[in-house]
Amino acid sequence: MSTTPRTMPKLLKATYLGDQEYLLEETRATKLFYFPGPILWTFVFGLLTLFTANAIVSWFPTLSSWAQSTFTLSSYIPAKYLAYLWFILFILGLLWLLVRYFRWITTVYAVTSRRVIIQKGILGKDFDEIPVTQVRGVDVHQTFGQRILGYGTVRVSSEGGKSLGNEDWRGIPKPFRFQKLIENATQNQQTAAGMGPGAAPGR
Repeated sequence: MSTTPRTMPKLLKATYLGDQEYLLEETRATKLFYFPGPILWTFVFGLLTLFTANAIVSWFPTLSSWAQSTFTLSSYIPAKYLAYLWFILFILGLLWLLVRYFRWITTVYAVTSRRVIIQKGILGKDFDEIPVTQVRGVDVHQTFGQRILGYGTVRVSSEGGKSLGNEDWRGIPKPFRFQKLIENATQNQQTAAGMGPGAAPGR
């Protein structure tokens, strides 16, 4: 056996690893995949909400006293409705950001010496897995922007089309490293299985 120190899980539930099974890599999707959209949305509509609510007085500072009594949002109906619309969209942005945050923090992708695993959940934990001996292919897809930012989509194809197989895992940082780890684990298990009865089993 290799004397290389084994990585202890920090995101994956450690007790889920079996005997003689060790972690190769674990990761969450990158924040660059989950958060830019909702953050930009929330920021823009938050500014629009503030801007609309203060637009009349700020545009006409010389008419400040008259504007506050005549052109307040409570009496200037179009501006009031516009401010309400921006505010609703701002709140939706906050909810979108919250949902993305929980999806990000609760989803862990891991490769062990025997399995490819997805862990989900905060209080309870749900696990989906593919034994590496059943992996039939690992594909990586990157757009030009994703390549610059260092993440991409990984798809693991499994024998028999298991539920975890043929599923796009989006936003994986360093996806080609993830691909190589899965392929190496698969080859190692196949090599061990071919060494005879004394070899470590696939499960």
